[in-house]
Amino acid sequence: MPAVVSSRIVEDLEGRQFTIITFTDITEQKRTQAELQEANAKLRERQEEIDRELQLAQRVQRSLAPQCLRWGPFTVEAFYMPVSTIGGDFGLVTPLGDDALNLLVCDVTGHGISAALIANRIYSETMHLLEHHADPGEMLRRLNEFVYRHIQVSGFYFTLAIARLHDHRRRLTFASAGHPPALWVAPGGEVRRLESRSMVLGLLENAVDENPVEEVQLSRGDRVALYTDGFTEVFDRRGEQLGVDGLEEIVRQAAALPLEQMKQRILDRVGAWRHGPYTDDMSLVLVEVQ
Repeated sequence: MPAVVSSRIVEDLEGRQFTIITFTDITEQKRTQAELQEANAKLRERQEEIDRELQLAQRVQRSLAPQCLRWGPFTVEAFYMPVSTIGGDFGLVTPLGDDALNLLVCDVTGHGISAALIANRIYSETMHLLEHHADPGEMLRRLNEFVYRHIQVSGFYFTLAIARLHDHRRRLTFASAGHPPALWVAPGGEVRRLESRSMVLGLLENAVDENPVEEVQLSRGDRVALYTDGFTEVFDRRGEQLGVDGLEEIVRQAAALPLEQMKQRILDRVGAWRHGPYTDDMSLVLVEVQ
């Protein structure tokens, strides 16, 4: 029998000393300790399993990050950073046949595993639409219908910006839903915003505008920035948000640099503004017309 033994010396009124020895049965405590050790071992085993699954999920999520690319007259630089191991942003930089290049950034509400799972499902549906040469406006409608009808999560929504660049004519077809405005920078530093014409997707059946697409003619030296709100919803020490105005100024000032350096300058300036840890996923796609 497991026991705890203790002793103490006492003295009676006549000065005689006695030793009192106490034996305490700790069988129940030992059994509880063994059960706790077994439970902790199972928890460690489960945590290791979760860590392995998250590492795999992170590799899968990284495959959804937009890629740098040189295609025809266009050069693309891209950046992606989830706020946790995996996130709800994804981006695409992919040619459509021989005469068009698709740039896309998507921001799913929430963070972590649930957001990543939904983002992966939307990504798969987006790739299906691209493979079938759907135009940007039709993509917004089809993706909204898909999520509205098949992913029924209360309060869930996502935003999306699509830019399709046409090789020979340097024309840009742009469509966006509930997303921060794309920034179009001319060589002289003038910035124009390409605004969303549609509402956030996934909440309402008629979220997409009747005329969701904007067509613009690009010129040599023009640059366009697509990004998620992880770049604009950052706060400084005084609690002031950078916002679209602040990011636009950063983009305008950085646009004189080579494209790769422009991307790094934007990241550095946003990071310098931010106080405290990052709180949202961040995706950025920059394109320059050669």
